[in-house]
Amino acid sequence: MLHRRRPPARLLLAAALVVATLAGCAARADQGALPDAPAASPAAPTTGSAGSTAPTPDDALDVYVAMGDSYTAAPLFPLDDARVIDDCLRSDSNYPTLVADELGITVDDVSCSGASTTSIFSEQRFTTKTQPPQIDALSPDADLVTVGIGANDFTFFSDMIFDCLAVADRDVQGAPCRESNTDAEGRDRLRRNLVKIRTNVKKVVEAIAQRAPDARILLVGYPQIIPDQGTCRPRLPLAVGDYAYTRDLNLQLARAVRNGGVSAGAEYVDLVAASQGHDICAEQPWVAGIRGKDNRAAGLHPYPAEQEAVASLVLGML
Repeated sequence: MLHRRRPPARLLLAAALVVATLAGCAARADQGALPDAPAASPAAPTTGSAGSTAPTPDDALDVYVAMGDSYTAAPLFPLDDARVIDDCLRSDSNYPTLVADELGITVDDVSCSGASTTSIFSEQRFTTKTQPPQIDALSPDADLVTVGIGANDFTFFSDMIFDCLAVADRDVQGAPCRESNTDAEGRDRLRRNLVKIRTNVKKVVEAIAQRAPDARILLVGYPQIIPDQGTCRPRLPLAVGDYAYTRDLNLQLARAVRNGGVSAGAEYVDLVAASQGHDICAEQPWVAGIRGKDNRAAGLHPYPAEQEAVASLVLGML
């Protein structure tokens, strides 16, 4: 059971501005294919829990490094008064912090809003600041690494959601986004990047294993944010027919991330399964709608309940 800490002073920010900033950070990143990482030696993967060798009960977890994008950083949940828009917008109550608190250790959390797999290996630049490569936080002493990455590669998440929102008014009852992304041969321009995302995530896990050969590597996936049925256009004003389209992209993204990480030996934290009944349209959503919620979640980003659930899943695997 998690014991929540009393949050510090909060900073009220405009959710729409934050969403635009996060999308801009991702768009500015170099989205090309990553260079080959040195080959790791992954163990044979199993469903849901792959790769890394589990420690014995006598093994203590002392050095914990958390890496990832805004679904790890959890922007606006909550931020202290020193935080500004031009930053990683990393919460001090996100799941890495909750996990570390429960284990009684500290975490070196280098997650950053807008990060892609490129940000693992290269600097992530903002208007006035630069975030070092996330992999620089690793050392051979690390014995636990969590990483959640891949959605911002090739601006996939932004194209999947924001581009679809932008064209929704063309045909509110139809599927204008699906139609605009489908070429004359019936091929979807977004889906073609999924194989490359899978490859990039695989290279990230391999590189982590090289830097921290004794660490357990937990790859945290993405939740299902679009409902299986129905719509909630006040929260997510997609065209009605594009709900099924974006849900399919959401699930294919999660599958690509899982397959890439598991193939390199990571243990997988399955948020698609865990988030059933907690999509944006649900009575108890884990992810905010487009407008977000002050001091709780940026638009289209995790609520505290999602971060607490992820922390519990991670702890349950240790």
